Amino acid sequence: MAFDKNLAEKLTRVKSAVGGNREKQHFEFSFGMPEEEVFHITPPSRMNRRILAELEYALHVCEANDGAYAAELNAALDGLQESLKRDGVLTDGACAAAEETLMPMKDLCRSYKLFLTGHAHIDMNWMWSYQETVAATLATFRSICNIMDEYPGFTFTQSQGSVYRIVEQYDSELMERIKARIAEGRWEVAATNWVEPDKNMPSGESLLHHIELTRSYLRDVWGVKDFDLDFVPDTFGHALTVPEIDAFGGVKYMYHCRGNARKDLLYRYRAASGHEIMVLREANWYNAAITPQMAVGLMDVVKQSSGLKCGMVVYGVGDHGGGPTRRDVERAIDMMTWPIYPTIEFGGLRCYFKEAEAIRDTLPVVDEELNFFAPGCYTTQSRIKRGNRRAEAALYDVEALVALAEKNTDYRLARGQLEWAWRDVLFTHFHDILTGSCVQDSREHAMGLYQTTAAVTNTQHEKAMLALSKGINTASMPVLRDVKPWEKPSAQNYDSQSEGAGVGYGIENFVGVPAAERGTGLLRVFHVFNTLPVKRTGVVELTVWDYTGDLRRVHIQDAEGREIPFQMVDWDYQRYWDHRYVRVLAQVTVPATGYTTLVLRQREAENYPVYLQSGEQIARMYDDVVLQNEYVSAVIDRHSGRVKSLIDLGTGRDYIACGQTAGLEFLQTEKRSSNAWNIGRTIRDIPVEKCVELRAPRRQGDLLKTAEAVFSVEGGCRVPTQITVTYALKAGSRALEVKIKADWQEQGEDTIPVLTYKVPVCGATGKFNYIIPQGTIQRGALNNDVPGIGSGAACVEDGSALVLVSDSKYGYRGEADSLSVTLINSATSPDPYPERGIHNITLWLGLTDGEAGSQTAVTDDVNHALFYVPGNVHEGALPTTDGLVELVAGNAAVTSVSACEGVITVRGFETAGLDGTAVLRFAAPVKGACLTDLSESGYQKPLDVSGCEVTVPMGHNAIWMVKVAL
Repeated sequence: MAFDKNLAEKLTRVKSAVGGNREKQHFEFSFGMPEEEVFHITPPSRMNRRILAELEYALHVCEANDGAYAAELNAALDGLQESLKRDGVLTDGACAAAEETLMPMKDLCRSYKLFLTGHAHIDMNWMWSYQETVAATLATFRSICNIMDEYPGFTFTQSQGSVYRIVEQYDSELMERIKARIAEGRWEVAATNWVEPDKNMPSGESLLHHIELTRSYLRDVWGVKDFDLDFVPDTFGHALTVPEIDAFGGVKYMYHCRGNARKDLLYRYRAASGHEIMVLREANWYNAAITPQMAVGLMDVVKQSSGLKCGMVVYGVGDHGGGPTRRDVERAIDMMTWPIYPTIEFGGLRCYFKEAEAIRDTLPVVDEELNFFAPGCYTTQSRIKRGNRRAEAALYDVEALVALAEKNTDYRLARGQLEWAWRDVLFTHFHDILTGSCVQDSREHAMGLYQTTAAVTNTQHEKAMLALSKGINTASMPVLRDVKPWEKPSAQNYDSQSEGAGVGYGIENFVGVPAAERGTGLLRVFHVFNTLPVKRTGVVELTVWDYTGDLRRVHIQDAEGREIPFQMVDWDYQRYWDHRYVRVLAQVTVPATGYTTLVLRQREAENYPVYLQSGEQIARMYDDVVLQNEYVSAVIDRHSGRVKSLIDLGTGRDYIACGQTAGLEFLQTEKRSSNAWNIGRTIRDIPVEKCVELRAPRRQGDLLKTAEAVFSVEGGCRVPTQITVTYALKAGSRALEVKIKADWQEQGEDTIPVLTYKVPVCGATGKFNYIIPQGTIQRGALNNDVPGIGSGAACVEDGSALVLVSDSKYGYRGEADSLSVTLINSATSPDPYPERGIHNITLWLGLTDGEAGSQTAVTDDVNHALFYVPGNVHEGALPTTDGLVELVAGNAAVTSVSACEGVITVRGFETAGLDGTAVLRFAAPVKGACLTDLSESGYQKPLDVSGCEVTVPMGHNAIWMVKVAL
């Protein structure tokens, strides 16, 4: 029979006549004490609540099944209405009679299933300090273990590798209790991430390390065997590459709440590569409670889950931990006996997804990014953003250098040290830490973790370089054949104080590597390192300590004695504690993932100098400042100090819109719509063009041309914000460097101040390319910030692109004719003073051919500088120039080069969206190579090897990983 719409009216009248019942008017979160309890309103009796919940569920079952058992529903409701008329209340007997009337539909009702998944959502330091996170974790897990002891059928699911580490560190007795429950199968470990991370801002390598390091820790320490669940309920959006990353790591399923406005709840999330995972989007909320109403929406869930007659209730107190309560368990056990209700079982996520596997092929496919949510989080708490970006870059550099050093020397990395540095960084990826939606204590803890990570990466970076430098046979360099007696170190040892100078120099703001001086005398040796898998010709800045020679006669040669282009940065000695230094630029070519050697010397005097006044005797002309190399010409406006022109000298195209300038923008945004999670509506967009000082060297060198502009920001602060912008263009570069040092004093009052850097783009198409974890994506113009890892690019009419690269920012905004990056968001909630202080930010305006691979390459190039370590003259077994691995062909980006027990691992992704191959050339003949993945499933495919070269097959937009024995 057809569904009787009058049933809804009858049920409404019955429910409204029951004392203590409150009808919902909208969606309500179920966690916490109900409002009735808060205000001491006596609830309906247990039998009243039972029958009303059964009736409401039965009504929806009837409707979903073409009116099945409508007659029984009518009869049950009529009987209850009669009882209300007669007795004024619903007696237990009347409720039992109504339930008996409904018994014919019992089997249909119980053919649907609800898994009750107990969970404790434990935010990592969201609104509190780390010690409170530890306390909340331990207290929560003790409660869960106690409940497990009392209720043998109760099961529990817990994510996040970091909480298990907390237990291991602080409570060994509790650890043994939990391990027993894991082995028993009642405690489900749903952790393939060290924390529940943001999925837009961590690099692809970071997300892969979440899987790899969480799995190894939980397997080795806790005996966990299953790692197929990506449990990220509160994460603020998901990059399109997440299915590719998860699938590559052997993860099959994902559970989330945010980032998908579609109606589908159960679907296949497919990456551009074609790889996919099965995903459940929570229909309600992940901090639910066990209530009589939890089955009411099940029929709608079934409809939005391709007919799967199964749902899941993720319940437990959070966000500060707590987990399932005794009330939840007692209610669940009682409701399991209700006949007119779904079949209810305690069970974890795997129970649900096992049921869902039966209909996998019928599920809809989602092949778009699950964004955007909380776009303010791409910028808020910018110190955290900087710490993360620089730590990720440093970890890449260290792993590549370690691979080079372990291949060529007896240096061996302490593996555990680097793994825990990674885990410290992964901890900060929690969706309320990296996002900046946290308080001062949380930020300070994160900054401490970045500092300890930098201590590890700096130490191992320097040790790897020193190991290599000690092995290089500098004594045999041809350049030393004509060395003069006074150049030899022994000639000046008596008065030498240079060795050991520069300790701790040049590593502030999470940039740079320790490079204390190891040379003496007039001849200095430098070993320059390149961590990228491409041969690079670039400009490296060398610091020369306590040099007693004549700086006017300094020159630089390679190991063969060829002259190297160089430029003095300092003509006067600079002081650092009790040592003096000068900086020298050298243009050098370095092998891929390799090193080369330079020698700084003093030429012989050809005449004795005469000193006359050389200063110009004419007035300065206040013209535009032009910075130009062989590829790019940049013009700095003489009035505003902003970039008025950026020309590709090869094509003649100016990428700055005519009559406009690129530079800093001061935004006044709406306070009501501003907080850590959101950039508020822009009220005023004010170009920062009060340039109080503009200066450039009268004579620019061939390797580096610079200009400096000082701006005063006309905000509302009593002490004006002052910002110094240094423009630099290096020889051979297609990117103008924009180095920003901001003494930011602005505070939110009636509006919230925001600082951006905006580029008006000539010939913009309104399409923008962004780097995302392990890939790229194209988006249209949008009136809000969107995430990008390292860069965004504005597509131009001729197919080329202007790339805006950052060393520490994530929030880009592509509008119809401009591209900007948000630098500082001063929203005052939840941290009332989030950004005041000194900010160091480096941007680059780069010109590319518009290809995704080119954008990735320029972003990597400027974010991974050439490094150096001072050396000296000694015997050794290594050549003065060498490398490890080079990407010589293929549309590929390499994201990791590492070594373990003599095996070199190279990982990357395909960049052009085409099936193809990449060719890797190694520095030694290859003994064997195989294609593999992170899943540890035993998958290994032998690869074609030809001498030193390995050919790697690549699927379009897919991640690849090869292991090579040399």
